[in-house]
Amino acid sequence: MHREALRSKGAMHAIVGLDIEDIKAIIPQARVHGIVSVANHNMQQQIVITGTPEAVEAASELARSQGARAVPLRVSGAWHSELIRGAETDFREHLQTIPFSKPAMPVIHNVTADFIDDPDAVRETMVRQLCSPVRWYDTMCKLMDEKVEIFVEIGPGKVLNGLLRKTIPADYPSRFYAVNNLKSLELFLKDAL
Repeated sequence: MHREALRSKGAMHAIVGLDIEDIKAIIPQARVHGIVSVANHNMQQQIVITGTPEAVEAASELARSQGARAVPLRVSGAWHSELIRGAETDFREHLQTIPFSKPAMPVIHNVTADFIDDPDAVRETMVRQLCSPVRWYDTMCKLMDEKVEIFVEIGPGKVLNGLLRKTIPADYPSRFYAVNNLKSLELFLKDAL
């Protein structure tokens, strides 16, 4: 991915204040300036766009004209866009060297925001993720449809927990955990299990 990002200058902007359908209507208009697409659907009205700088700026300007905010993101590439398509072949070849089995528990993939359990489909979905939008919002809605009540963010920071708390209705029964060290892991295991 890094190699592909060095080949093509890219940009990403967070658009705040429009729904995904509004952004999907803007994208074709901005494509006259270059490559632009949805990178992440983080919340109902927070969508990250990605592509060539000119096209991303054109889409952002169209979003601003509809009352949205467009926030440039400090990134080193146009992640989840056609500009890094060249990485898929190498990644696919690498994944072919790794044995995949049916998942032991259900896994929701953020390309589809749905369950996939066929090992070959899981492998191909992982490849598709490089240039496909991250459907975080749809994935969180799917978890609520499945009646999931415990949410754990593993790694530094609490960004995903923050997005989730803004997505889940106040009356939805839920508990949130951020696990980023041994102490927070122990707290989660003691409290949640």
